[in-house]
Amino acid sequence: MIQAVRSLGPVIVAATAALVACGCAAQSGAAARTDATAAAATTKAAPAAPTPNQKLEAEVTEALLRADHKAAAAVIERAQRAAAPLQPSAQLLAYFDATVHAYQGDFRGAAQVMYDHVAKVGPTVAAAFSFHDSMIALRTADGDLLGALVECEEMVKAGTLGTWKPAQDNRMLWVRMKEHWHRAYLLRMIAQTLTGAERAAFLGYAERARQDYAAVATPLGNAGDSIAVLDAYFAFCDGDRAKMRQAAQRVNIAADDDIEDLYLVQLALDGAGDREAAAAVRKRMLAIPFATVLTPVFLSWLRSDEAGDQAFSPKHPSGTRPSR
Repeated sequence: MIQAVRSLGPVIVAATAALVACGCAAQSGAAARTDATAAAATTKAAPAAPTPNQKLEAEVTEALLRADHKAAAAVIERAQRAAAPLQPSAQLLAYFDATVHAYQGDFRGAAQVMYDHVAKVGPTVAAAFSFHDSMIALRTADGDLLGALVECEEMVKAGTLGTWKPAQDNRMLWVRMKEHWHRAYLLRMIAQTLTGAERAAFLGYAERARQDYAAVATPLGNAGDSIAVLDAYFAFCDGDRAKMRQAAQRVNIAADDDIEDLYLVQLALDGAGDREAAAAVRKRMLAIPFATVLTPVFLSWLRSDEAGDQAFSPKHPSGTRPSR
């Protein structure tokens, strides 16, 4: 999904508030520059020591990007044992604990970590919404489309009950956009596994969800890419090469570093026969310079698709579930 529409931040939705609180440069840099005085401009202050949150994110990310899962797990273990005030926020710790599990291929374990955190903090906080959002992909990674739909419902429930304010002014607009996009995507996959009247029914459900998303997203004027990604996947499932190419070409790939978007776009490009363009998108996926709990989901699908082993993925919704 496009980050500008479907994420509160480029690395971790759930920890946005925590990163702001800990002085994340992206969030607090502008204010710091505004408050700077002429005297301060001529005197270089010693760099501030990283906060526990910043240290955790940096160390885990560095280890995961060099594929050292053991080192990343060790960072999490040390952070869990740390005493206040040296321990990162529980929210950020849970997120990166789940991320390490996901990079290890333990998608069920990653979902369990997130579920356990939500059970502790309750359904009204932002983490409940964003963690359920992430768990949609984690359930899907195991081919558990029913579980993914349940997480979508729990995400909507958390968003409806929530007392937090997202980057957008209208929280429920945000919630509905996420709901419609995920429902369309998941229901279209389910339809691919069915035949006859059942298939026709689920195709109708999926198409209605896609239309609902477009109806909400189009007036915003900045969600064209997210609409196009969904269109590209539907065209892929339909086997319509012309529509695959047309939809994929509507996505501003150069400005999109959302790995879910890129996976679905390369799927459509490859299905349309644009092999070089698809390969370029895959190369971009592998070069993304940050680690998220969702990254290994899409990279694992990329590997299994290329291997042609018919394991479950959005390309092969009827494929074998990893846990079976």
